[in-house]
Amino acid sequence: MPTDQVPDSAPAGSRIQRLLLIRNDNIGDLICSIPAIQLCRRKLPHAVIHLLVNSYNAPVVEPLVPRWVDQLIVYRKTKHTGLTFSQMFHLAGFYGRLRLAGYDSAVMLLGGKSRQALSFARWTGACAILGYDIGIPSLAFREGNHEVEYSWRLAANLCGTAEPPPASIDYPLRAAGNRLAVQITSRKPGNRWEASRFAGLGRKLLAQRKEKALLLWSPGPANTPTHPGDDEKAAEIVRLAPEAFEACPTPRLQDLMDTLRSCDTLITPDGGAMHLAAAMGLRLVTLFGQSDPKRWRPWTPRAQVLISPTQNIADIPVEAVLKAWQTVQADKINR
Repeated sequence: MPTDQVPDSAPAGSRIQRLLLIRNDNIGDLICSIPAIQLCRRKLPHAVIHLLVNSYNAPVVEPLVPRWVDQLIVYRKTKHTGLTFSQMFHLAGFYGRLRLAGYDSAVMLLGGKSRQALSFARWTGACAILGYDIGIPSLAFREGNHEVEYSWRLAANLCGTAEPPPASIDYPLRAAGNRLAVQITSRKPGNRWEASRFAGLGRKLLAQRKEKALLLWSPGPANTPTHPGDDEKAAEIVRLAPEAFEACPTPRLQDLMDTLRSCDTLITPDGGAMHLAAAMGLRLVTLFGQSDPKRWRPWTPRAQVLISPTQNIADIPVEAVLKAWQTVQADKINR
């Protein structure tokens, strides 16, 4: 049984044979762990490496297989399905496979603590479990770092290296288009702009670009309990500025990824789409209100980050966003 301690004889470096990396939360969090995942593969070339993710986010890391990860271990969240017979059957099979996989090490690649991630790690029976404040006393969680740095520190400790994380994410899917997209969805109320602001921005962008911007949003009605969407807000923006936007529904995560590949610039509040776009190499204008930019800013040098002093992006004017986009455009031309 696991001890949540890492004695001197615990698997490390070349002694690790079967490694489970756990990142079972949101899209942006998972993307921020990609450098750490890649570090494990580079430093442990002979180990079998599996990555545990949830079914909603799995498409994001499917491009990592098989170069960086040997296999994805995917589970469905009960809050997304309800406690149906099908879900109970899925969970029974999932936990059974997890227990029989024979992992010698399990690492929770997240900045902080998660009871769910820890339960997964313990269920594997791995002799070494590593996470913040678990396994190695020196790995105490402290505020003030970026999420990329948190997951990287865990992987670097596991692999016995002191090298720093890269300046950007080496994601296999790269943007190859030239469209501008505006993404409107964010989970936190303080990261939401009203429809009239987006419409006003769209008109100003059209005056300079002479081309419609793609309008992106999380699909579904706002009152969906599991994944609230912005269908109504997107429709209102298009109604207010039909000449400025081309509505681009993305009902699946794969649709969002495909659309971003056709773009070279994204304007967006903080959220999963922002991190995905940064990983794909897009230039970004990002709006931060009710989230910490020090921890959650896009991990790329190709971004303009606008921060509300009141923790509400409603206080960021359209003109500031337009100016940031102009800076991004000038940088693109100069390069």
